[in-house]
Amino acid sequence: MWQEQTQEQVTQHYNARRLWQDPRIEAKLLPYTLLSTQAHLRMLGDCHLIDPDAASALCDSVAGLREQVSNGQNFLEKDDEDILFAVQRHIEETVGSHTDAVRLFLNPREQLAIDMRLWMRDALREIGTRITELRRTILAIAEEQIEVMLPTYVHFKKSRSIALSDFWLTYESRFARDFKRLDEIRKKLETIPLTETVQLSSGKVIEKERVGQYLGFYTIVENNLDATTDRDYLLEFSAFASILCVHVSQLASDLMTWSTQEFGFVRQTRPFYFQHHEVSQKKNQEILGVLRSRPSAVFGRMQESFATMKGLSVNYSQDFEECVPSVMDSADHTNFLIELLIAYLPNLEFDIDALKDASNPVIISGESAIEFLVARQVDRKKAEKAVEDLIHYCKERHKQPSDMTMNEWSQFSMAFDSGIYDAIANSEMEQASSHNSEYLHLDVRRKVMENIQSAHLLIEDDMTTLSAPDLHL
Repeated sequence: MWQEQTQEQVTQHYNARRLWQDPRIEAKLLPYTLLSTQAHLRMLGDCHLIDPDAASALCDSVAGLREQVSNGQNFLEKDDEDILFAVQRHIEETVGSHTDAVRLFLNPREQLAIDMRLWMRDALREIGTRITELRRTILAIAEEQIEVMLPTYVHFKKSRSIALSDFWLTYESRFARDFKRLDEIRKKLETIPLTETVQLSSGKVIEKERVGQYLGFYTIVENNLDATTDRDYLLEFSAFASILCVHVSQLASDLMTWSTQEFGFVRQTRPFYFQHHEVSQKKNQEILGVLRSRPSAVFGRMQESFATMKGLSVNYSQDFEECVPSVMDSADHTNFLIELLIAYLPNLEFDIDALKDASNPVIISGESAIEFLVARQVDRKKAEKAVEDLIHYCKERHKQPSDMTMNEWSQFSMAFDSGIYDAIANSEMEQASSHNSEYLHLDVRRKVMENIQSAHLLIEDDMTTLSAPDLHL
């Protein structure tokens, strides 16, 4: 008897159980295993494969376990071979009979495939909800900063200025595309991995599609081998999570650059920076560092999943389960990064004066003027000093460099000639704003507001797709 085995044998059995399912993965899948088991038992009763009254009692017993799990209780014991063994033990304790029904006409590979889809369905809904919340957060910031200008950079050289709101709308658009990718995966999960109806020699019928109906699935997979070995949705999720994390890392990188002393566009507030233990005035960008670097863990997990699946035969192999931990880790990392962004972004403080100064068309033209002088063999430091004086001259007189006469240019350097007008022309033509006042042209402001409103409407539409499926248990 199992109960009479030595502690060493118990330990060996316990460890053998871990060969096919990690404890953390087992804990994540436990609610879904109970859910699919309850649906299976109800199908057996409805199809009169077991007594309907007995099936009802078994379903109630499993429902009790689901309630325990939802309350944080754990009914698994180390002696249990697997979750279904624990369910059978519980049924024997509560119902006293029909314990074998738990495994009757049940393919464990099919059940695992169902459980994974049930988990994935909830994981996608959770991540999708957080993505929409992040998009709303970004739009709120965009609305607050619609009057603020931001310089853009090409190869780290200043280029045209844009509305800061356009920057935020850029990232909102990227996360909106991420949501669409998530939604495509979610739609594919509406199919349950169960084969068609089977008629037994006794004349009774196993109507497996009923299980899907109870669990809120719409169709079944007709091909038995594909039903148990398909892991495309896990690979697609890994790719989706990696692309989303690329966007998170890019946003963090931009904010990290802006918060440096050299730029000074952004200030981090408590509790989102950490003071250096030796230099108290030094504020370390730990949060941005995590947001920028943590996505690499998701990329690595994606590679792990694809490497596991590569070259596998279409026939079932234990290898098919080895990508499950990777995908679940990716889901955890993705949720964490989105939550961190949602908390972090509203607490950023933007230095409007620094942004205003950096976006000044005069300053951007000055960059071109410096390069013009350096190309004419003027020492860079002297060129920078000359252009600094020139910019101060323009600001005081509220004029653009292109409006200056050659005599005015010559006051700052004799190396300036008529070619300077062509050199600065592109810089000034690219500016979308008027330098003198606050600042956006009405058409530009109106367009930004229209884009923000359109984004809000799209979020509302996306939210309607996240409703939980109806369960009929």
